[in-house]
Amino acid sequence: MKKSAAFMLSISFFILLKPSLLLASEKQLVGVFGASGRTGVHIIEELKQRDVDIRAFSRRAKENSDNVNWAVADVTSEESLTEALKDVDIIISAIGPVGGDNSENVDYLGTINIVAAAKKNGVKQIIYMSSIGAGGAENISTVMLNLLANKTMKWKALAEDQIRKSGIDFTIVRPGGLIGDPATQGIQFSQGDNVLGWIPREDVAAVLVESIFKDGAKNKTFEVINDDSLAVDAWRNEFDSLELNQYGVIATGELPTRYWLTPLLVLIGIIYLIKRRRARKLNNSV
Repeated sequence: MKKSAAFMLSISFFILLKPSLLLASEKQLVGVFGASGRTGVHIIEELKQRDVDIRAFSRRAKENSDNVNWAVADVTSEESLTEALKDVDIIISAIGPVGGDNSENVDYLGTINIVAAAKKNGVKQIIYMSSIGAGGAENISTVMLNLLANKTMKWKALAEDQIRKSGIDFTIVRPGGLIGDPATQGIQFSQGDNVLGWIPREDVAAVLVESIFKDGAKNKTFEVINDDSLAVDAWRNEFDSLELNQYGVIATGELPTRYWLTPLLVLIGIIYLIKRRRARKLNNSV
């Protein structure tokens, strides 16, 4: 009996000296925003295959199921997020406007609230699903989206900027056009926002979740699209090749000079030619 008590005492003393050994066995808690969305459901399925605890956020209450703990949270309310993020280690954000929402309120202001609540709760990493175009201010596709879709790219770009400046480790993934096809092709990684393409939501979810487990993904911003010339799983080794501070030209929503200056010069030229032609006609009639 004395030996047993002495053994337990020595174990307790050892744990006090080496608490990291006890903490190392604890699972990381991953909080998922946009969990009930079309990409979010794939994120949850990917996380279920990993040794992590899952807290999925929704505006409306849902019953817990399949090792997923659902919690009510609204990204437009920092107060609700502060409580919801208690004990969360890592955030995956796949938020986006739905219904009557707009990109400014959800993508931008929602991200500001997430970052503020994450800081208060000591979150270690924010993984954010943005979009190709957020760093392509000079690209015609970005210009058109900003003009026709309430400056969506502007608000995503500014949301990215809030995350990069937060002081929290981050990974920003910019997928191409999202489709519902199964994940059967390779994935191309790139930086600088100079590519266009498509990618299944299932593939995007896989990249977001893999970013938790790759040190090379930390503090990186990159684009992902499908590439059928690449092996299906080759992308898992690409994180280390990504560079820091490579995120293109932030899409502020302002029309790039070349898109208004050229038409303006053409218009001035046309007006000049018309006036010159009229002057010639007037001289000929005298």
